Amino acid sequence: MVSPRYTADYRKDELALICQYAWRGESLCFVGVAGTGKSNIVRILRYSDEMKSQYLRDNVAGVLFPVVDATTWDQTPRGLLGLLVNALDGVTAHLPPVPEPKVTALDDVERTMRKLQTELRWLCEHHDLRIMFILDDCDDLLRIGPLHMLERLNTLRSAHCREHLSYLLFTKKLPHMLGRAHHLEEKSKMYDLFKLNVFALRLYKPDDTRQMLKHLNELAGHPLGRDALARVGWLSGGHARLTKVLFEEWVQYPPDTGDLVGYFSVLPTVMRECARLFHGLHAQEQVVARRLARGSILNADQLTIDHLIRRGLVTIGLDDKVTWFSPLCENYLRTEKG
Repeated sequence: MVSPRYTADYRKDELALICQYAWRGESLCFVGVAGTGKSNIVRILRYSDEMKSQYLRDNVAGVLFPVVDATTWDQTPRGLLGLLVNALDGVTAHLPPVPEPKVTALDDVERTMRKLQTELRWLCEHHDLRIMFILDDCDDLLRIGPLHMLERLNTLRSAHCREHLSYLLFTKKLPHMLGRAHHLEEKSKMYDLFKLNVFALRLYKPDDTRQMLKHLNELAGHPLGRDALARVGWLSGGHARLTKVLFEEWVQYPPDTGDLVGYFSVLPTVMRECARLFHGLHAQEQVVARRLARGSILNADQLTIDHLIRRGLVTIGLDDKVTWFSPLCENYLRTEKG
């Protein structure tokens, strides 16, 4: 059953694309700011066959989505392989045991690698399964490397699993920028798997924001009316975590003024969320975002502004008027010192 927190078409564009790629054995990456509700996409892919069946139809059981929480990675090659093994075990417990490798390597990393290769080959060839590893919050993974460790992800796919194994990466920054220190863009075959399939994970659409607020309101006993909920949605601009923060603040401390932006902008919880989003941007994006909010942009800023538009953070009208996704974020950028 679909959770009441989601509508049937929740994140339908992203989920349809992911399922399409998983079935074809192709990899992709979504880049999104902190707090966009990315974890809900991961949760659906891992647990909700009902929602996935909208996109995979009768093939839903034939596509597995093991989830690797990359924030738990210990920054070692063995640690990454171990996370992959554990994630795979988590989605295959219902299947018969995989035969053990015929040869045991003495080196711990190689032993884990061979175990993973054996399991993947068995699942892909014997069970004809598609497997898409979700590398969640993998900024540090790409930034730290090293390259030879990342290349093992491509090796796994090349070993008899080319059309069955793929990767879905979630990052907050552009992957080629994260991996610049070890020339990810120029030297990595793993990067080649998804380099043409890097997409912006945008903020919630209005319908998704309304559904989220409806669900929060129901859980809290309907403390807010329709008008207040609409104002919360306007203030948050579709940013999932900011929506939740604002809802909770409004319920606990209802505004006693018509200046909602001024009232909520100074609350510590709101300021922290805006700061978290802002400081998660690339350094150049931060500089240009600040200038854009303060009306002091330079001609050289246009490429970065275009990128902020693609991320869904700003829109620019025909009259060149800049509109930020949230008036609270705009106010933060206008007054933030740094």
